[in-house]
Amino acid sequence: MKISLRQSIISLASLMLAVFLVIVIAGSSAEIGSQALAIRAMVLALTITAALISIYPFVPAFSSKPVSFAMVICLPAVLPAFVYYLLILPEQATEGFSASQSRSELITDGSSNGIVEVGFSYPIYTPTLTIKNNGLYTEQVNVFLRMIDSGGGVALFRAIRRQVPGAALSVESSIRGLLSERDGVLFLPIAIPPLQEVTGQVIFIISNLNDGTSFTDALSSAYQAKFELRDPATGQLLLEFPLEHI
Repeated sequence: MKISLRQSIISLASLMLAVFLVIVIAGSSAEIGSQALAIRAMVLALTITAALISIYPFVPAFSSKPVSFAMVICLPAVLPAFVYYLLILPEQATEGFSASQSRSELITDGSSNGIVEVGFSYPIYTPTLTIKNNGLYTEQVNVFLRMIDSGGGVALFRAIRRQVPGAALSVESSIRGLLSERDGVLFLPIAIPPLQEVTGQVIFIISNLNDGTSFTDALSSAYQAKFELRDPATGQLLLEFPLEHI
């Protein structure tokens, strides 16, 4: 079987396109998840088609029969992508979110090991959360911590944002810079692809409690302590779930 230079170039180009699309799909799931279902199906179908075209010159049975190759091999291979995205996925998806907390960590000046420089008098609470998006499209959420004491007093804390408005240096932007290199840290808003879950640490600066001990005491004595997921654009409450690990 002799492969021409033209076939070799097409095969290599198709292989490179398939690899590129696989990287894009794997690395941009949140962006792809925000697209229409038909577009997602076409992206997957294009990836499969490019991969099959790359091996076409090496299939003797279809030598010089590109139409037959497309009808017999390519078409059956891409049809499941459309069936999945247009028929199966809408049946699997529901609405809303589910979430849980798996662990907690409290960082203070005395326990920071250099992560938080001396001068920040606020304890930093970093619970590990798992949030699942049950819907068909990528969603973004903000995370809050609400504490209610026995007298009905409310303390509300928002996790650190990815972008802090204003050019002036703030405690939030400083802590974000100090902890941004940590693995598994999630900054607001958190983008969650459809039917997938995201696990990581969110960072709360406990600005109205002066040390880690008083924060732990406040959590222990709180009548209610819970996390809230809210829509970044409207502030609408999407889900609330209890704080379980102190």
